[in-house]
Order: sequence, then structure tokens, then C-alpha cells
Amino acid sequence: MPAKATLQDVAIRAGVHRTTVSLALRDHPRIPAQTRERVKAITVELGYRINPLVSALMQSRRSGRAVKHVTLAYVTNYPTRYGWKPTQHDRPNFFPGAVARARELGYNLEDFWLAEPGMTSKRFCDVLTARGINGLIIGRLPPGQSALELEWSRFSCVALGMTLRSPVLHHVSENHFETVWQSMQRCLERGYRRVGFVFSEANDSPRVGDRWLSAFLGQQLQWPAKDRVPPCPQVPVDERNFAAWFERYRPDALIATHARPVLGWLKRAGVSVPRDLGLVDLENHSDLNCAMVYYDPAEIGGLAVEMLVGLMHRNETGVPSDQHEILLTGEWREGKTLPPRV
Repeated sequence: MPAKATLQDVAIRAGVHRTTVSLALRDHPRIPAQTRERVKAITVELGYRINPLVSALMQSRRSGRAVKHVTLAYVTNYPTRYGWKPTQHDRPNFFPGAVARARELGYNLEDFWLAEPGMTSKRFCDVLTARGINGLIIGRLPPGQSALELEWSRFSCVALGMTLRSPVLHHVSENHFETVWQSMQRCLERGYRRVGFVFSEANDSPRVGDRWLSAFLGQQLQWPAKDRVPPCPQVPVDERNFAAWFERYRPDALIATHARPVLGWLKRAGVSVPRDLGLVDLENHSDLNCAMVYYDPAEIGGLAVEMLVGLMHRNETGVPSDQHEILLTGEWREGKTLPPRV
């Protein structure tokens, strides 16, 4: 890999002092406009990028004021300002954990709403740049969204979860494959032999569903043919189709993407959980006291901050050519819905 261009490389190519290059890149009026434009063109040609952390330090030295925090942006795009918070839905909230880890590392994390009235992609990027914000954590997108358009080359970026599919950024997520693989093993250990899989609510990221199903079907292939239960058709399934599938295959345990609707359907069908059927909840609804693989959202938020700070230190910006993925493996938590089968 070729060495990255330095400020000195730009100065040599432009035939000026390093200080002149630095001032030109900050559009300092002391430097003639023609020189500024020539220097900027050379930086593009050489691929030179200002390291935001070094820039913040130099700004501190020039102003004589200590820079206690470099601000990072937590970017959301829900239809409402705080629609991404759990009071509005049942998805995990990664923000508090990200804020806490950012503070530990000496950074300030603020949430920014892309859907502000009158906001455009360019204006949003200009606002962040004007504030000296160079690091972005992209929060989970709302259902129905899978793409964002920003001037990515300006920023170091990390996405949370797998809802953002265009562009493909470095991201941090739960280990969804391991979640279902572990759940199937727990069912087997406790004496359940016919385990079904149900998409009981809309999935905001198809790639997550693909990983869940891959683990489920992979485990099924290792079980006797008579014990294999095909996944419940229709994504998401409705009560009528769920009832027909359940009556036909009669599983003794279910892995449900969202336990709440399934529990209602089973109750109306006269099926008792856990007396008649075991159940594992994939969405961590703690109020239902279901068996689950638990993921601490604070850990995921913290990992995103650590990944982002590393990118900023290495001055890596834009959409990566080699996308990295950090997967957090969850821990099994007991609940009343999957007791050992007698």
C-alpha cells in the first residue's frame, strides 16, 4: 500500500512552505486566492487529507484554548426528531452506551437529525464541517429505508446494525447467526425436537433475516428428517397463515422474531406457553420474561465509538473499499418460556 501523502509532500509539489499549505487549506486571507486554489488542487491530486484530530490540536494551540472534546455526530433519519428512541418503538437504543464510551475516550457525542425541515444532504454536511465534526455514527434507519446520500468522503463513518445497505460502511451489529444457532442448541438440550421459525413482524433489515434463517436451516439439516419443521411462510406472517402452518406441522417449540404477537395468536388458539409449547424471543422483550439471547445495546454503541475513533486516528474517510464488520455475540438469558421438556 503506497504511503499517504503528507503536508510536506504538498508543499514540495506546490513549491511553497508547509505553513503556506496549512493556511491555504484554511482559506486564510493572507494567501492569494490563486495560490489557495492551486494548493487545494495538488492535495486532491496527491490524495492528501487533513487528520481531524491533528487539526483540532493545532486549532487549540493557535487559539490558546484547550480543546477538551472533539465532537462526533450520531446521525438519525426517522420521520420524527426522536423517533429512533425506544419509547417510539421496541428496537434497542445504542445511543447512551455510545455517549458513555465517547466521554471515556475524551469525545462528545451529539445526535443530529437528517430530516430537519428544510435540510438537504449538502447543507447537513456543510453544517457538520463548519462545526469541525469529522466522525459520524449512522444510527439504525427506520423501516422502509436502506440508503443515505451524504458527502461521505468528508467523514470517517461507522454504521450501527444492518439497516443501511447503500453505501456499505464499516458497521457494528449483533451476531444474528449465532443468536439462532445458540437458540436451536438450547431447545435441543432441553428436549425439544420439532422447532419452528416465525417472522412475526416486519424485519427492518433483510440481511438480518437471512442470517437468522441460515442458522435455523443449518441446524435443521443436522436433525432427523422427521423432526425438521419448515419455516413459517410469509414475511411477516399474519395470524390466519400462522394458525394454518402451526396446525399442519405442530412444532413443540418456536423461535419468533417478535414474541408479543405470537403469544397472542397462541393464546387465542388455546395453546399454552410453556405448558404446550416452548418459545425463544429474538427481539429481547424483557417485559415478557421470554427465553432469549441478550445483547447489551450499550456494548454495541461503545464498540461503534471505538471503531470510529480508530478510523479517525488513521485518517480513513469515505466509503471503504474493504468493509469491516464487528459482531457482538450475545449471552443466553433464561425466561419462563423454555423450561426443560418432560
